[in-house]
Amino acid sequence: MANIRVRPNGIIQYDIHVYGTRFRETSGMPATPKNLKIAKATVKQINAEIALKTFQYRDYFPDSNKVEQFERLQRDKYPDRFYPYFDDFAKKWLSQQAPKWKNSYRKTVERNIDNYLIPYFGNTLINEIYLSQLDQFRQQLAAREKEDGSRTLSNARINNILWPLISIMIVAAEELKFNYPFSRYRALREQKADSSPMTLEEVKRFLDYVDPSWYDYFLLRFMTGMRSCEVHGLQLKHIDFEHHLLNIRQNMVNGDITDVKTPKSRRDLPINDLLLTAIKRITAPLTDPDDFLFTDDNGSPLDTRKIGKDIWHPTLKKANLKTRRPYETRHTAAVLHLAAHENPLYVSQMLGHSNTRLLFDVYAPYVFNATRHDGSAFSDMMESNGVFERR
Repeated sequence: MANIRVRPNGIIQYDIHVYGTRFRETSGMPATPKNLKIAKATVKQINAEIALKTFQYRDYFPDSNKVEQFERLQRDKYPDRFYPYFDDFAKKWLSQQAPKWKNSYRKTVERNIDNYLIPYFGNTLINEIYLSQLDQFRQQLAAREKEDGSRTLSNARINNILWPLISIMIVAAEELKFNYPFSRYRALREQKADSSPMTLEEVKRFLDYVDPSWYDYFLLRFMTGMRSCEVHGLQLKHIDFEHHLLNIRQNMVNGDITDVKTPKSRRDLPINDLLLTAIKRITAPLTDPDDFLFTDDNGSPLDTRKIGKDIWHPTLKKANLKTRRPYETRHTAAVLHLAAHENPLYVSQMLGHSNTRLLFDVYAPYVFNATRHDGSAFSDMMESNGVFERR
């Protein structure tokens, strides 16, 4: 049962006895007549739920360090409920689904479940998870902030965290014969990140300021538009010196070698003379065909996050360049190739796109800036042919 008491400092405290254990939580409210009335109403509600065996500690004290203790006692008291708890069913679901996925994707789903879903829904019976709880959880995720006040998690990241929950509940509702609770759920609207490719001058400035040991690495990225995972997965056997080709055959993701992203991503990139010189420098010390072109100080394959944190962003800052994602090396390569009047079909194949549509949808405005034409070529043509001559 629950009661209230007033501490010596004048603050109202909740005193709850349940499952043979005493729990005490502060209300944070001074013992004014109005606050005492509020606290008594809360205690009345708690006692009613305890009597009905529906009391959940986290509903009243979500930030308390006693939540885990209460839920452990609750599960020990009622181990044989008809429906399983969310954490047990989630682990079962994961074991069934994991063999279908790449190892890197499995790790991502596991992190979402272990770090986000189980801490919030873990001790809830699977059939007692409702849309209102999902909405509340999603609001908490969206409210997380960094030190500078910006959001910690984007809408896309939140949708990614919630996807396993949706899938788990679909399977659970079908297997355990209860009504699926999220039929009215709608994912958050995702806003695509704006591209921010570099100009040729900015690329030169970046390469002037980057640590010399990383010069060839970034030159390769700026010249080919390869994804980080593709560059990090390059091994000596993927360099065709005879035909001057880079064979893109695998990715390195979270320390694991995986297949390339799509069938179109499996491609051969021509190596021009400038890039060939750099690749010869890179491969000179390598002897085994399975040697990676780029490794960290310990000889291990590169980690994409560490490259961004330790090399990319510090170099941007040192060169006094605008902050942008390392992925912009790919966008920069696309824009500069198009600005140099390379065939759009060639550029699309270089990037591993299925068609040229993305080039024109995403990169066209930046090509105008890179070439500094902005329609002037058309005007010059019309004027040179006398179209604008007054009669």
